[in-house]
Amino acid sequence: MLGFVGFFYYKEKLATIDRLCGVTMENMAMQVKVKLIKKSNIDIFFDTTASIKVGLFDKHKHAIRSNLTTEQVDFNQINYINHTSAFFVMELVAPIQKIEYIIIEDSELVENMKNLKSLIWLFLLVASIFIALIGYLLSRLLLKPAKENFETLSRFMKDSAHELNTPVTALMMSANYLKKNYDPEMVEHMLLSSKMISQTYNSIAYLAFNDIDIKIKEEFDLAQEVQASVKYFKEIASSKNINIHTKLDTLIINMDKNSIQKLINNLISNAIKYSYNNKEITISIQNNILKIKDEGIGIEQENQKKIFKRYKRIADKGSGGFGIGLDIVMEICRTNHIEISLESEIKKGSTFTLIFPLI
Repeated sequence: MLGFVGFFYYKEKLATIDRLCGVTMENMAMQVKVKLIKKSNIDIFFDTTASIKVGLFDKHKHAIRSNLTTEQVDFNQINYINHTSAFFVMELVAPIQKIEYIIIEDSELVENMKNLKSLIWLFLLVASIFIALIGYLLSRLLLKPAKENFETLSRFMKDSAHELNTPVTALMMSANYLKKNYDPEMVEHMLLSSKMISQTYNSIAYLAFNDIDIKIKEEFDLAQEVQASVKYFKEIASSKNINIHTKLDTLIINMDKNSIQKLINNLISNAIKYSYNNKEITISIQNNILKIKDEGIGIEQENQKKIFKRYKRIADKGSGGFGIGLDIVMEICRTNHIEISLESEIKKGSTFTLIFPLI
Protein backbone atom coordinates (compact mmCIF):
# COMPACT_ATOMS: atom_id res chain seq x y z
CA MET A 1 0.00 0.00 0.00
CA LEU A 2 2.80 2.39 0.84
CA GLY A 3 4.49 1.45 -2.44
CA PHE A 4 1.35 2.34 -4.43
CA VAL A 5 0.98 5.62 -2.54
CA GLY A 6 4.64 6.45 -3.13
CA PHE A 7 4.40 5.56 -6.85
CA PHE A 8 1.33 7.72 -7.52
CA TYR A 9 2.76 10.57 -5.43
CA TYR A 10 5.98 10.37 -7.46
CA LYS A 11 4.10 10.42 -10.77
CA GLU A 12 1.94 13.39 -9.72
CA LYS A 13 4.89 15.33 -8.32
CA LEU A 14 6.94 14.57 -11.41
CA ALA A 15 4.16 15.84 -13.67
CA THR A 16 3.96 19.05 -11.63
CA ILE A 17 7.74 19.58 -11.81
CA ASP A 18 7.70 18.85 -15.52
CA ARG A 19 4.95 21.41 -16.15
CA LEU A 20 6.74 24.11 -14.13
CA CYS A 21 10.03 23.32 -15.82
CA GLY A 22 8.40 23.39 -19.26
CA VAL A 23 6.87 26.79 -18.60
CA THR A 24 10.20 28.12 -17.28
CA MET A 25 12.17 26.89 -20.30
CA GLU A 26 9.56 28.17 -22.74
CA ASN A 27 9.69 31.63 -21.11
CA MET A 28 13.48 31.54 -21.33
CA ALA A 29 13.30 30.65 -25.04
CA MET A 30 10.90 33.56 -25.63
CA GLN A 31 13.25 35.95 -23.82
CA VAL A 32 16.16 34.80 -25.99
CA LYS A 33 14.02 35.26 -29.13
CA VAL A 34 13.00 38.76 -28.10
CA LYS A 35 16.64 39.68 -27.39
CA LEU A 36 17.67 38.33 -30.80
CA ILE A 37 14.95 40.30 -32.58
CA LYS A 38 15.99 43.47 -30.75
CA LYS A 39 19.64 42.63 -31.37
CA SER A 40 20.28 43.08 -27.66
CA ASN A 41 23.19 41.61 -25.74
CA ILE A 42 22.47 37.92 -24.99
CA ASP A 43 25.63 37.16 -23.01
CA ILE A 44 23.63 36.89 -19.80
CA PHE A 45 22.03 33.69 -21.15
CA PHE A 46 25.38 31.98 -21.47
CA ASP A 47 26.48 32.15 -17.87
CA THR A 48 28.23 28.82 -17.28
CA THR A 49 27.21 28.76 -13.61
CA ALA A 50 23.49 29.05 -14.36
CA SER A 51 21.33 25.93 -14.11
CA ILE A 52 19.47 26.86 -17.31
CA LYS A 53 21.67 26.78 -20.41
CA VAL A 54 21.04 28.02 -23.95
CA GLY A 55 22.01 26.74 -27.38
CA LEU A 56 21.57 28.59 -30.71
CA PHE A 57 21.61 26.44 -33.86
CA ASP A 58 21.37 27.16 -37.60
CA LYS A 59 19.17 25.41 -40.12
CA HIS A 60 21.77 22.65 -40.50
CA LYS A 61 21.52 22.09 -36.74
CA HIS A 62 25.05 23.24 -36.14
CA ALA A 63 25.74 25.20 -33.00
CA ILE A 64 26.30 28.91 -33.53
CA ARG A 65 26.64 29.59 -29.83
CA SER A 66 25.99 27.17 -27.01
CA ASN A 67 26.81 26.29 -23.42
CA LEU A 68 24.73 23.10 -23.42
CA THR A 69 26.21 20.12 -21.61
CA THR A 70 25.75 17.94 -24.69
CA GLU A 71 25.91 18.21 -28.47
CA GLN A 72 23.37 15.40 -28.93
CA VAL A 73 20.08 17.32 -29.22
CA ASP A 74 16.83 15.79 -30.46
CA PHE A 75 15.43 18.49 -32.75
CA ASN A 76 12.31 16.41 -33.53
CA GLN A 77 10.81 16.92 -30.06
CA ILE A 78 9.64 20.02 -28.25
CA ASN A 79 10.04 18.76 -24.66
CA TYR A 80 12.10 15.75 -23.66
CA ILE A 81 14.32 14.47 -20.84
CA ASN A 82 17.51 12.47 -21.00
CA HIS A 83 19.48 10.97 -18.11
CA THR A 84 21.05 14.32 -17.11
CA SER A 85 18.78 17.22 -18.17
CA ALA A 86 15.46 18.39 -19.58
CA PHE A 87 15.35 20.11 -22.97
CA PHE A 88 12.99 22.54 -24.71
CA VAL A 89 13.35 22.97 -28.48
CA MET A 90 11.94 26.11 -30.17
CA GLU A 91 12.03 26.20 -33.96
CA LEU A 92 11.83 29.74 -35.34
CA VAL A 93 9.42 30.33 -38.24
CA ALA A 94 11.79 32.91 -39.68
CA PRO A 95 15.54 32.68 -39.00
CA ILE A 96 17.08 35.48 -36.92
CA GLN A 97 20.73 36.14 -37.61
CA LYS A 98 20.97 32.67 -39.19
CA ILE A 99 19.58 31.19 -35.98
CA GLU A 100 16.76 28.74 -36.65
CA TYR A 101 16.66 26.74 -33.36
CA ILE A 102 16.74 27.92 -29.76
CA ILE A 103 17.49 25.08 -27.31
CA ILE A 104 16.96 25.49 -23.57
CA GLU A 105 18.48 22.97 -21.15
CA ASP A 106 17.51 22.68 -17.48
CA SER A 107 19.72 20.34 -15.39
CA GLU A 108 17.78 20.98 -12.17
CA LEU A 109 14.76 18.96 -13.29
CA VAL A 110 16.63 15.65 -13.31
CA GLU A 111 18.28 16.56 -10.02
CA ASN A 112 14.86 17.33 -8.52
CA MET A 113 13.56 14.03 -9.84
CA LYS A 114 16.45 12.16 -8.22
CA ASN A 115 15.92 13.97 -4.93
CA LEU A 116 12.20 13.23 -5.05
CA LYS A 117 12.86 9.56 -5.76
CA SER A 118 15.39 9.35 -2.94
CA LEU A 119 12.97 11.07 -0.56
CA ILE A 120 10.17 8.62 -1.43
CA TRP A 121 12.47 5.60 -1.04
CA LEU A 122 13.66 6.96 2.31
CA PHE A 123 10.08 7.46 3.43
CA LEU A 124 9.15 3.93 2.35
CA LEU A 125 12.16 2.51 4.19
CA VAL A 126 11.41 4.38 7.42
CA ALA A 127 7.68 3.57 7.18
CA SER A 128 8.44 -0.12 6.52
CA ILE A 129 10.78 -0.30 9.51
CA PHE A 130 8.18 1.44 11.68
CA ILE A 131 5.39 -0.88 10.48
CA ALA A 132 7.62 -3.93 10.94
CA LEU A 133 8.44 -2.82 14.49
CA ILE A 134 4.77 -2.20 15.31
CA GLY A 135 3.87 -5.55 13.74
CA TYR A 136 6.53 -7.32 15.77
CA LEU A 137 5.39 -5.71 19.02
CA LEU A 138 1.73 -6.41 18.27
CA SER A 139 2.49 -10.03 17.36
CA ARG A 140 4.44 -10.44 20.61
CA LEU A 141 1.55 -8.87 22.51
CA LEU A 142 -1.16 -10.90 20.77
CA LEU A 143 0.74 -14.18 20.82
CA LYS A 144 1.76 -13.88 24.47
CA PRO A 145 -1.56 -15.28 25.83
CA ALA A 146 -1.45 -18.10 23.27
CA LYS A 147 2.14 -18.90 24.23
CA GLU A 148 1.28 -18.83 27.93
CA ASN A 149 -1.77 -21.06 27.35
CA PHE A 150 0.34 -23.49 25.33
CA GLU A 151 2.97 -23.65 28.07
CA THR A 152 0.26 -24.06 30.71
CA LEU A 153 -1.41 -26.82 28.72
CA SER A 154 1.92 -28.59 28.22
CA ARG A 155 2.61 -28.38 31.94
CA PHE A 156 -0.92 -29.62 32.65
CA MET A 157 -0.43 -32.66 30.43
CA LYS A 158 2.90 -33.49 32.10
CA ASP A 159 1.42 -33.07 35.57
CA SER A 160 -1.63 -35.16 34.62
CA ALA A 161 0.63 -37.97 33.41
CA HIS A 162 2.65 -37.69 36.62
CA GLU A 163 -0.47 -37.72 38.82
CA LEU A 164 -1.88 -40.79 37.07
CA ASN A 165 1.44 -42.64 36.93
CA THR A 166 1.71 -43.21 40.71
CA PRO A 167 -1.67 -44.88 41.31
CA VAL A 168 -1.48 -46.84 38.03
CA THR A 169 1.94 -48.22 39.01
CA ALA A 170 0.65 -49.10 42.45
CA LEU A 171 -2.33 -50.91 40.94
CA MET A 172 -0.13 -52.93 38.60
CA MET A 173 2.27 -53.93 41.38
CA SER A 174 -0.59 -54.86 43.72
CA ALA A 175 -2.34 -56.87 41.00
CA ASN A 176 0.86 -58.79 40.23
CA TYR A 177 1.32 -59.53 43.93
CA LEU A 178 -2.26 -60.77 44.28
CA LYS A 179 -1.64 -63.33 41.54
CA LYS A 180 0.58 -65.15 44.00
CA ASN A 181 -0.68 -64.19 47.45
CA TYR A 182 -3.84 -62.67 48.81
CA ASP A 183 -3.13 -59.75 51.13
CA PRO A 184 -5.88 -57.44 52.53
CA GLU A 185 -3.36 -54.59 52.71
CA MET A 186 -2.65 -54.94 48.98
CA VAL A 187 -6.38 -54.86 48.29
CA GLU A 188 -6.57 -51.63 50.28
CA HIS A 189 -3.69 -50.17 48.24
CA MET A 190 -5.49 -51.09 45.03
CA LEU A 191 -8.68 -49.47 46.29
CA LEU A 192 -6.74 -46.34 47.26
CA SER A 193 -5.03 -46.12 43.86
CA SER A 194 -8.27 -46.67 41.95
CA LYS A 195 -9.95 -43.87 43.92
CA MET A 196 -7.06 -41.49 43.14
CA ILE A 197 -7.39 -42.34 39.44
CA SER A 198 -11.17 -41.95 39.62
CA GLN A 199 -10.89 -38.54 41.26
CA THR A 200 -8.40 -37.34 38.64
CA TYR A 201 -10.59 -38.68 35.84
CA ASN A 202 -13.71 -37.01 37.26
CA SER A 203 -11.94 -33.64 37.36
CA ILE A 204 -10.67 -33.92 33.78
CA ALA A 205 -14.03 -35.24 32.56
CA TYR A 206 -15.83 -32.31 34.17
CA LEU A 207 -13.61 -29.84 32.31
CA ALA A 208 -14.06 -31.72 29.03
CA PHE A 209 -17.80 -32.45 29.14
CA ASN A 210 -19.28 -29.87 31.50
CA ASP A 211 -20.75 -27.85 28.63
CA ILE A 212 -22.69 -30.84 27.25
CA ASP A 213 -23.62 -32.65 30.48
CA ILE A 214 -27.29 -32.61 31.38
CA LYS A 215 -27.83 -31.14 34.86
CA ILE A 216 -30.89 -32.24 36.79
CA LYS A 217 -31.88 -30.28 39.87
CA GLU A 218 -33.35 -32.23 42.76
CA GLU A 219 -33.81 -31.84 46.48
CA PHE A 220 -31.37 -33.78 48.67
CA ASP A 221 -29.60 -33.59 52.01
CA LEU A 222 -26.16 -32.03 51.68
CA ALA A 223 -25.03 -33.73 54.92
CA GLN A 224 -25.54 -37.17 53.37
CA GLU A 225 -23.44 -36.25 50.33
CA VAL A 226 -20.65 -34.91 52.56
CA GLN A 227 -20.74 -38.11 54.63
CA ALA A 228 -20.52 -40.21 51.45
CA SER A 229 -17.48 -38.21 50.29
CA VAL A 230 -15.77 -38.59 53.67
CA LYS A 231 -16.30 -42.35 53.47
CA TYR A 232 -14.96 -42.37 49.89
CA PHE A 233 -11.75 -40.56 50.89
CA LYS A 234 -11.21 -42.54 54.09
CA GLU A 235 -8.41 -44.72 52.65
CA ILE A 236 -6.65 -41.75 51.05
CA ALA A 237 -6.73 -39.81 54.32
CA SER A 238 -5.50 -42.89 56.21
CA SER A 239 -2.45 -43.11 53.96
CA LYS A 240 -1.29 -39.80 55.55
CA ASN A 241 -2.68 -40.72 58.98
CA ILE A 242 -5.19 -37.89 58.76
CA ASN A 243 -8.42 -38.01 60.77
CA ILE A 244 -11.57 -36.43 59.34
CA HIS A 245 -14.03 -35.13 61.94
CA THR A 246 -17.56 -34.21 60.90
CA LYS A 247 -20.36 -32.26 62.54
CA LEU A 248 -23.16 -32.25 60.01
CA ASP A 249 -26.63 -30.79 60.46
CA THR A 250 -29.31 -31.57 57.90
CA LEU A 251 -29.37 -29.10 55.02
CA ILE A 252 -31.85 -29.67 52.17
CA ILE A 253 -30.77 -28.03 48.89
CA ASN A 254 -32.21 -28.07 45.37
CA MET A 255 -29.28 -28.49 42.95
CA ASP A 256 -27.64 -30.91 40.55
CA LYS A 257 -26.39 -33.72 42.80
CA ASN A 258 -23.47 -34.74 40.55
CA SER A 259 -22.09 -31.20 40.47
CA ILE A 260 -22.34 -30.79 44.23
CA GLN A 261 -20.64 -34.16 44.72
CA LYS A 262 -17.71 -32.96 42.54
CA LEU A 263 -17.61 -29.73 44.54
CA ILE A 264 -17.34 -31.56 47.87
CA ASN A 265 -14.91 -34.16 46.53
CA ASN A 266 -12.51 -31.54 45.22
CA LEU A 267 -12.51 -29.59 48.48
CA ILE A 268 -11.94 -32.71 50.61
CA SER A 269 -9.30 -34.02 48.16
CA ASN A 270 -7.42 -30.71 48.36
CA ALA A 271 -7.68 -30.66 52.16
CA ILE A 272 -6.08 -34.12 52.32
CA LYS A 273 -3.48 -33.40 49.64
CA TYR A 274 -2.18 -30.22 51.24
CA SER A 275 -2.48 -31.24 54.90
CA TYR A 276 0.53 -32.35 56.89
CA ASN A 277 0.71 -35.96 58.01
CA ASN A 278 -0.86 -36.90 61.36
CA LYS A 279 -3.23 -33.92 61.34
CA GLU A 280 -7.00 -33.43 61.35
CA ILE A 281 -9.60 -32.16 58.89
CA THR A 282 -12.83 -30.74 60.27
CA ILE A 283 -16.01 -30.60 58.20
CA SER A 284 -19.16 -28.98 59.52
CA ILE A 285 -22.63 -27.96 58.32
CA GLN A 286 -24.55 -25.47 60.41
CA ASN A 287 -27.66 -23.71 59.12
CA ASN A 288 -26.81 -23.26 55.43
CA ILE A 289 -23.01 -22.99 55.84
CA LEU A 290 -20.51 -25.72 54.95
CA LYS A 291 -16.96 -25.37 56.32
CA ILE A 292 -13.95 -27.53 55.48
CA LYS A 293 -10.89 -26.83 57.63
CA ASP A 294 -7.46 -28.45 57.29
CA GLU A 295 -4.16 -28.19 59.15
CA GLY A 296 -1.90 -27.93 56.15
CA ILE A 297 0.57 -25.75 54.32
CA GLY A 298 -1.79 -22.79 53.95
CA ILE A 299 -1.99 -20.25 51.14
CA GLU A 300 -0.24 -16.89 50.91
CA GLN A 301 -2.49 -13.82 50.99
CA GLU A 302 -1.57 -12.67 47.47
CA ASN A 303 -2.37 -16.13 46.04
CA GLN A 304 -5.74 -16.67 47.73
CA LYS A 305 -7.66 -15.27 44.73
CA LYS A 306 -5.36 -16.73 42.07
CA ILE A 307 -5.82 -20.34 43.21
CA PHE A 308 -9.37 -20.40 41.84
CA LYS A 309 -7.97 -19.94 38.31
CA ARG A 310 -7.46 -22.99 36.13
CA TYR A 311 -4.04 -24.71 36.34
CA LYS A 312 -3.03 -22.52 39.30
CA ARG A 313 -1.76 -24.76 42.07
CA ILE A 314 -1.76 -24.07 45.81
CA ALA A 315 1.89 -25.10 46.18
CA ASP A 316 4.78 -26.18 43.98
CA LYS A 317 4.49 -29.39 42.02
CA GLY A 318 6.25 -31.32 44.76
CA SER A 319 2.93 -31.30 46.63
CA GLY A 320 1.06 -32.92 43.74
CA GLY A 321 -2.02 -31.82 41.84
CA PHE A 322 -2.24 -29.83 38.66
CA GLY A 323 -4.54 -26.93 39.45
CA ILE A 324 -8.02 -27.76 38.17
CA GLY A 325 -9.83 -28.71 41.41
CA LEU A 326 -10.52 -25.21 42.71
CA ASP A 327 -11.36 -23.96 39.22
CA ILE A 328 -14.11 -26.60 39.13
CA VAL A 329 -15.20 -25.58 42.65
CA MET A 330 -15.49 -21.93 41.63
CA GLU A 331 -17.41 -22.78 38.45
CA ILE A 332 -19.93 -24.92 40.37
CA CYS A 333 -20.35 -22.22 43.03
CA ARG A 334 -20.90 -19.57 40.36
CA THR A 335 -23.48 -21.72 38.54
CA ASN A 336 -25.43 -22.55 41.70
CA HIS A 337 -25.13 -19.12 43.36
CA ILE A 338 -23.09 -20.48 46.26
CA GLU A 339 -20.97 -17.93 48.11
CA ILE A 340 -17.43 -19.18 48.71
CA SER A 341 -14.69 -17.63 50.83
CA LEU A 342 -11.26 -18.64 52.06
CA GLU A 343 -9.31 -18.01 55.22
CA SER A 344 -5.75 -19.27 55.29
CA GLU A 345 -2.49 -18.89 57.16
CA ILE A 346 0.87 -20.23 56.05
CA LYS A 347 1.86 -23.52 57.77
CA LYS A 348 -1.32 -23.45 59.88
CA GLY A 349 -4.00 -24.42 57.39
CA SER A 350 -6.96 -23.22 55.34
CA THR A 351 -10.72 -22.98 55.85
CA PHE A 352 -13.12 -22.95 52.90
CA THR A 353 -16.57 -21.59 53.74
CA LEU A 354 -19.56 -22.17 51.43
CA ILE A 355 -22.90 -20.46 51.99
CA PHE A 356 -25.70 -22.30 50.17
CA PRO A 357 -28.88 -20.50 49.06
CA LEU A 358 -31.94 -21.59 51.02
CA ILE A 359 -34.85 -23.22 49.21
